[in-house]
Amino acid sequence: MNNKFLYTAACACMALFSLLPACKKDSWGKNNVTSITAAVQSTPDNNVSITLDPLSNAVVSFEWQAAKAGDFTPVYYKVQFDKESGNFSRPVYTGLPAASGSVAKLLLSHRDLNKIANSAGIAQLAKGKLRWRVIASNGVVADSSGTGRLIEVQRPAGFAENPVDVYLTGAATEGGTDVSKALKFKKVSDGMFELYTSLTTGAYTLVDKITGTPVSFVLENTLIKEGTNATSPAASKTAYRINLDFNTATAKLTEIQSVGLWFAGYNAITNVLLYDAGGIWKATDIAIVWSTQSWGKDERYKFRVVEKDMSGNTTNVFWSSVNKDNTRPTSATAASFFYFKSNDATQWDYTFKFEKEAIKADVLVKFWATDVYTHQVVYKQ
Repeated sequence: MNNKFLYTAACACMALFSLLPACKKDSWGKNNVTSITAAVQSTPDNNVSITLDPLSNAVVSFEWQAAKAGDFTPVYYKVQFDKESGNFSRPVYTGLPAASGSVAKLLLSHRDLNKIANSAGIAQLAKGKLRWRVIASNGVVADSSGTGRLIEVQRPAGFAENPVDVYLTGAATEGGTDVSKALKFKKVSDGMFELYTSLTTGAYTLVDKITGTPVSFVLENTLIKEGTNATSPAASKTAYRINLDFNTATAKLTEIQSVGLWFAGYNAITNVLLYDAGGIWKATDIAIVWSTQSWGKDERYKFRVVEKDMSGNTTNVFWSSVNKDNTRPTSATAASFFYFKSNDATQWDYTFKFEKEAIKADVLVKFWATDVYTHQVVYKQ
């Protein structure tokens, strides 16, 4: 290829670029400005009223007509919620729609709305309004749907945010007023807790943590409410099972009147276990004497607990084995053999078996918060 040909090609290229429209150059300039239209809210209707049911699968769809950018670039959204009197300078919640915010719809569960309502200062069982609006942006410019729309929500009983942990403390409790010795509840499921313990006279408090700044709760009959101190229902040291449900803000105090070793062969309580502390009942230095039946000696047993509810009604509850029939344990038997799994009141089924007879033995029932509910037999002689 000679120099004359290269020169001719270069000149042709320069002539071609000189013929391109001037606007192409401007479209890449620094002074380019675009615009965006505001999203128009469409659903739900303004001032619609919603009764929240956080325990259901119900959802509310917040929808709007899509905004348009002047340069046809993609538009993304966020949805802000505020108090009825708010101006969105400090929204109580900001939600991002699906697909990184590109969808013109935000789905919120009743559980989410209950949390938002709580953040906006709407109390349990109260009715109040939330203001919501849509912000549309293409990354260069943004616009909002103005002052937004209102929705009215009716909150149920129950806490919007369930505590992760719950502790019992106070003069009426086994740990006393030293919060570092507060008794931790067993977490049964989200928002639900259980504790076997004793109360005496004095005050108590439930807290969600024992360091930092805890949230304090008290029991008012069957309701859980925020508060700092409540009076124990016990006139003297009394064992209880305390059940808390923060989903419905309800509580149950069940008095444990007695725990008995129930021998299948005798079809009766042979020994009563006394409450010690930490959810543990004990019978110390008792004789383990198997019953004599037509087929020989029988070693089967379970436990019967007498409970009294808050209305004064008593119930017999049997704590039994997971197995309908068991073999006799040995020193090598797994700990799971002794776990409580069922509540069967039949005479012979779902019973445990003693390893051996003994002149002296300790029997312990452990309804403790840190592990599975179980029992232990310590043979002495």
